[in-house]
Amino acid sequence: MLDLGHEIAALEEDMQEFNLEKTVKQGLKTPEELDKLTVDESLNDIDRAAYLLSTGQEVQLVSVIKNIPHLLRHYQAECLRRVLPKVKELLLTAGSEVQMAATESYLTIAKNDLVNSSLYTQHFLRTIISNIEGRDPVIAQAWLETLLSVILCLPRETIKREILGLAIAKGQLSQPTSSRITCCSILGAIATKFDSYIVKKDIIHSVKQLCQDVDYEVRASMCKHLCRIAQGLGREETKKCILDEVIELARDEETSVREAAFESVLDMTQYIDDESLADNVVPLMCKYCEQAVENEDSTLLSVSKHFGRLCHKISHAFNQEQRTWMLSCYRYLCKLGYTSDNANENNFSGIDSNEDNEIVPDTSTPIIPVQKARFETFHGFLKTSSSALTISPTKQAMYVECRRGCAFNLPAMVQFAGPDDFKKELLDSTTIMCTDPDNSVRKSFASGIHEIARILDEHAFLLHGHLVSLLRERHSSAVMDSVISNLSRTMFCVMSRGSYGLSDIKPTATSELIAALLSAISRLEQQWVSSWRTLENLVVHLQHLPDIISSDHIYYKFVPVVFKLINSNRYLPVKEASVKTICVFIRHNRKQEQKKELCARLIQDLCYGRNYKSRILFFSACRHMMALFSKSYFKENLFEHVLNLFHDPVANVRLSLCSILPSLKSLLKLPRDRALHQQLESSVRHLLSSEKDRDVSSSVRFAILELDRTEVAMESLTQGTFMADDLHDQKKEEEERLLIEREERSKDDDRSLKNMDSSFNSSVGKEGSTNSWPDKSNRHRKQRRASKNSLAAGSSSANTPTSNHKVNGTRHKSTHHLVGTQQTPVFLHQKDGLPSSTAVQYSGLPSGTSHSPIPAKRPSKFPPPSSTLTSVSNSTSSPYAAFVNSSQSLSDSKLNAVSGGSSNHSRSDTTFSHKPDRIRSPHSSVLLSHRTSSTHANETKTRKGTNNVVTSGSSLSKSNSRSSRQTTGTGKSDTKKKTQNSTTRKKSDRSDLAR
Repeated sequence: MLDLGHEIAALEEDMQEFNLEKTVKQGLKTPEELDKLTVDESLNDIDRAAYLLSTGQEVQLVSVIKNIPHLLRHYQAECLRRVLPKVKELLLTAGSEVQMAATESYLTIAKNDLVNSSLYTQHFLRTIISNIEGRDPVIAQAWLETLLSVILCLPRETIKREILGLAIAKGQLSQPTSSRITCCSILGAIATKFDSYIVKKDIIHSVKQLCQDVDYEVRASMCKHLCRIAQGLGREETKKCILDEVIELARDEETSVREAAFESVLDMTQYIDDESLADNVVPLMCKYCEQAVENEDSTLLSVSKHFGRLCHKISHAFNQEQRTWMLSCYRYLCKLGYTSDNANENNFSGIDSNEDNEIVPDTSTPIIPVQKARFETFHGFLKTSSSALTISPTKQAMYVECRRGCAFNLPAMVQFAGPDDFKKELLDSTTIMCTDPDNSVRKSFASGIHEIARILDEHAFLLHGHLVSLLRERHSSAVMDSVISNLSRTMFCVMSRGSYGLSDIKPTATSELIAALLSAISRLEQQWVSSWRTLENLVVHLQHLPDIISSDHIYYKFVPVVFKLINSNRYLPVKEASVKTICVFIRHNRKQEQKKELCARLIQDLCYGRNYKSRILFFSACRHMMALFSKSYFKENLFEHVLNLFHDPVANVRLSLCSILPSLKSLLKLPRDRALHQQLESSVRHLLSSEKDRDVSSSVRFAILELDRTEVAMESLTQGTFMADDLHDQKKEEEERLLIEREERSKDDDRSLKNMDSSFNSSVGKEGSTNSWPDKSNRHRKQRRASKNSLAAGSSSANTPTSNHKVNGTRHKSTHHLVGTQQTPVFLHQKDGLPSSTAVQYSGLPSGTSHSPIPAKRPSKFPPPSSTLTSVSNSTSSPYAAFVNSSQSLSDSKLNAVSGGSSNHSRSDTTFSHKPDRIRSPHSSVLLSHRTSSTHANETKTRKGTNNVVTSGSSLSKSNSRSSRQTTGTGKSDTKKKTQNSTTRKKSDRSDLAR
């Protein structure tokens, strides 16, 4: 209790300290300060600048110096005579802010060429040179950088007269270290301004002297500028003058000097001939990498950072042995500090071209902790000679940085190794970096995976497992963001490149990619809610899925997820991206039923949504649909629904509607669209007269002005006035028409094949054959012989009302109009070696259900837009059952009638309601037709056939005994007739097969 009371007392004292009133300094200026800052308004710019330079405050001085370029542009003579002398005098004692402002102004004057070179040298250049050796190192460095930038703008004569001699003088050994370092920078800048002769005569001697300086800082500084010296010398003189100096500096005892020499060699490789590269540079670089791995100092980071650049720039100079050595060294650097125990937990499933279709990291040489490496020769293989060491935190941080550099350079190393040798040389290292425990390494790898896939070309399928693993990232949203930034290019290369498809190598590749994408969407939406920009980027990349996977996969897997984002996500950019993605899915869907359903769902959720924000979002969908589809498609499916929003009770919806009105008018073409044009004009007129909101009224008036400027196309004048627009629209209409024709042609082919199969199965069923439809002539002959041998037995089974063949034939007819079927029809033939009674069970369906290829797993939150299609179905029917055509329900009724099913299914259960589908809105009831005239005709024919089947089915159950007695009494005559009918039917089948 005593301790508690003491703590309470201490807390009270602390609170009292917070409550103490503190004196706050007044921010207002005193009258004396205001008088100092006041300037007579009658003064011109030059007089005001001269006055402020003499008596002004520091803030006023900075303002005047920054305004010097303006004064020179308009009052050059007066500025040079009255302002600049005071500026020079001021810079001798001015503070850092004034000095920084002067450097910016002097550089601006030189870049804009406001004065000639002689005036600039007299008034500005000499001031810059005099301030290089200032006391403050920050200010001195600022003036030095200004001088280096100004040198590029000055003529050669001025540089040689004013700067070259000064630079050489500062590079003497008697000068301080800072002066010699400054000399290195100036020599590097002026070397590019002279030809090879001047550089070799006046500069190269000082360069060699600075390369051999006693101070390592001077040597390192000179190494950084050797590339510019080589640029001034050229190839021949570079080999003679400075190549030996670079080689010697690369073997320096100081680490910083070796690093600078290594980077300098990489920069000047273009100025070194091929012979020197092969004889001198390549052995030097290999030796440098060897020492970096042996010493494990800061040079190791330099090697890992520039390894790809090194191999890429001098790849033509490596022989095969050296190339192998460099790849082995790179693989070693990728494993520094990496163990299989601390690998990332993301599931990894690779792809290989072997029989198992799996990629397994090379476990013949286990990944061990960091080891000291020993190289016998520069071209030998990596040999380890010590046991695993304990890694300190500092070492571990260095190893992580090294692996990050290797991941960054992986695309360059893949190009160095070549696509054909990637699997052998770098695939294991790629897997290691993909599963690295450090997030930064995986992020660096994910940022370049699209480049690797592009380089691999037809071998890009090897990266499928890595892409799936990155999309399943569970620890860092930054890794997810890196892989998603170029996801569409990566997916296209991995899934579509090469002469053969990825599904041929790994059948589950598409399903794994789909699962990984859905997992990424779920994780970004639920776990990393704040990373909505990454989610938006992912949804945008989903628009490229039609180029990679089939429309059925998109329809069943991604459409429900994207609709969920539209309806439930909180961020507007994600919603807008999702709306555009749905529009792209509708455009590239190959099945008209699915396309109609998606369009109806889009209208239902957005145009007639309860939330006004959804209705505003509908206008974005309309803009995307206008861009993706033809004008006729938009007018048929969306135009009237847009007009219904004129009566929306929310002002913001009507306000957004006004912006789309000119685009609606541009879709019309008279006189064909005269009715729509009148509806649009009447709706705008009614909105203008009845609108009470001020903002909406203003927007309507502005929209009317835009509508007056928008021209309506006339059918007779289209060729002359709207040629480009009409050609583009005609191209869209042609694509839509071809898509419909292709689907109808596919349906006709499927229907003809199914009818042939149904008729053949019926003939085989009457003959009692248990074989499937033969594909070749010899199998057909075997069928005929088997049917002749079993003719007597088949005659009795053909009259049985529960024939499996008749059930199969009926089932084939019912599978044609199902939503979601593939282009190739699915036939339920009997499997060779199985009896006819097990044909249905073999196909994976129960014997009492109709065959439907719709996947068993369907999105639960995807209700159909139509509610008037009714059919008999079991209790486990999917939400898509309402969009299955009438043939499926009719097939069920036929099956029940033929097989003697239950009598509870009446005739009214197997017929469809012919009331048109309607979408209920809070403002109006809008008719949406989902059937074409051809579909309606097919349904009518099918219903007529159903009535006959149902009637015959009921009569079959009543006269079963009578038909059996008649069959027994007329056995011989029936046998002869059936033999003749069978022979005639076989001839017709052969003629059909020949056609």
